[in-house]
Amino acid sequence: MTGVLRSEWVKLRSVRSTYAVLAVVPVIFALVALLTMSVVNFWDATPARRDTTILSPLTGFTSWLAGIGVAVLGVLAITSEHSSGLVRTSFTVVPRRTRVLAAKAVVLAALAFVVGQLVEFGSFFLSRAMIGDRTLVGHTSALAEEAPRMLAAGSVVVVYAMLGLGLGVLLRSTAGAISALVAYWYVAPLITQKLPGEWASWATSVMLTHLPEQLAGSGRLGIGPELMLSQVGAAVALVLYVALALGAASIVMRRRDV
Repeated sequence: MTGVLRSEWVKLRSVRSTYAVLAVVPVIFALVALLTMSVVNFWDATPARRDTTILSPLTGFTSWLAGIGVAVLGVLAITSEHSSGLVRTSFTVVPRRTRVLAAKAVVLAALAFVVGQLVEFGSFFLSRAMIGDRTLVGHTSALAEEAPRMLAAGSVVVVYAMLGLGLGVLLRSTAGAISALVAYWYVAPLITQKLPGEWASWATSVMLTHLPEQLAGSGRLGIGPELMLSQVGAAVALVLYVALALGAASIVMRRRDV
């Protein structure tokens, strides 16, 4: 298994698209800096409105952006092999296809975890350095208080990567898999929020974008239906996302010719 892991790592870091996707990290830092700078400048320029000037916590925003990047990377990790024909070589060298899938998942998960935590904690320290000693609403809590939420949000980025990998295996098409992800990110929330009564709350609660705050037990941060899951429930939902994505991918990968 070590050799398969090493080969998947070499494949991942040897393609140009990996570095293009990971460029999302400095882009996120730039967006955080711009957003923080604009609010800080407003805070400095309007002393009378300082008590009502709010910079919302950036945790959900940054993990969502990082999740988009690693989900696309998960798609490309398998669809690029199909498009180049390299997947035939991979399955010839490693006939147990589930082992190839497992190695891809482990390598992607490790990279996604690092990216997720880097983005979360990097954004925290960057914004706090720019805010300085200003008492800006939404950014006055200590690192120890924010750490559980940032760890949860950074860890959910791993699930985005597994979702992308699973869709890539199922569809074998970069465009198709990314379209499915876009539909999940943008269309599904519009549908879930229109459901009647508690159905809207339950459906919204299991969306990936809302699981970090429930996993951290920090409650609802914005507008929308009430979130229903406990911390344990959110953790189970995350595990189910990974199990369904990789389980379906494993079954399909074993039954196909290629």
